[in-house]
Amino acid sequence: MSDPAYSFDGRSRKRPGIEAQRDSILAAAVELFRERGSRAISISELCVAAEVSRPTFYKCFSDKSELIQALYQEAVNQPVEEIMLAALNADNITRHGIETSLCQLFDNIFDHAAVAGLVFAESGDPSSPASVIIERAFDRVATAMQKSIAKKRGKKPSKLFLKSMMAASQWVVHDAIRKGLTSKHRREAKAAACEIANAIMNP
Repeated sequence: MSDPAYSFDGRSRKRPGIEAQRDSILAAAVELFRERGSRAISISELCVAAEVSRPTFYKCFSDKSELIQALYQEAVNQPVEEIMLAALNADNITRHGIETSLCQLFDNIFDHAAVAGLVFAESGDPSSPASVIIERAFDRVATAMQKSIAKKRGKKPSKLFLKSMMAASQWVVHDAIRKGLTSKHRREAKAAACEIANAIMNP
């Protein structure tokens, strides 16, 4: 009896599962989007680059928008939610805790450097999905920072100020990626981000 997990084309070979195919599509999307921007790339081009059929694409994603959301969720929203928001919402927030969380966040972003570079490139276009996703992430972090600072000092800085500091940190990330992400550049980026955070939290 034949194994349904295998197909025969002159030899038996295991078919990639949905997760593997999904990862292939995401990887192809990063490369194509970096070259020409997400709006310029069609689903057909993504399928060719990922070496998957169109029906397979739709098994993984309902459309290109869902693909983009998944891409940025992994690179932006998830680390922000799991690392920075968790630290900022802690009952006893400390300078050491913020710095530790920032370093963890930067390591996570550096591990997804290709996507981070894409997010930075596209976030400057107000009509890009990246711009909307970055704005939402900035807004969530700014709200958490306002609450934390208000508890500590009795007053809170404006969201515009906090978002401008986050934009500065985003540039720091991009600068390290652009320079090749050597150990030195990683350390410098983390140190700069900690300086920015301390200027905000402990003026």
